[in-house]
Amino acid sequence: MTMRTSVQIELPAALLRRARVPLQEPARELVAFLLESYAQNLERSQRQQAYESYYAMRSAEDQDEEIAILADFAFADAEATAEGFP
Repeated sequence: MTMRTSVQIELPAALLRRARVPLQEPARELVAFLLESYAQNLERSQRQQAYESYYAMRSAEDQDEEIAILADFAFADAEATAEGFP
């Protein structure tokens, strides 16, 4: 589910001149791009922290089981990689 939020920002003319954005619409697009980029980076960071927490809490048995499963598929993975599959 994607949540949309409206944000109103007033930018000083001096800032727009420094950014070499003379018109309001390109300035809006620039701010929207920067905010979206920030949100994506924040989401990526939160996801990374969640993965780190999950892997830190796993038991030794779970880790051993995952290693065994990966070992079972290692040959197939190497074969697929050699054939040029991503």
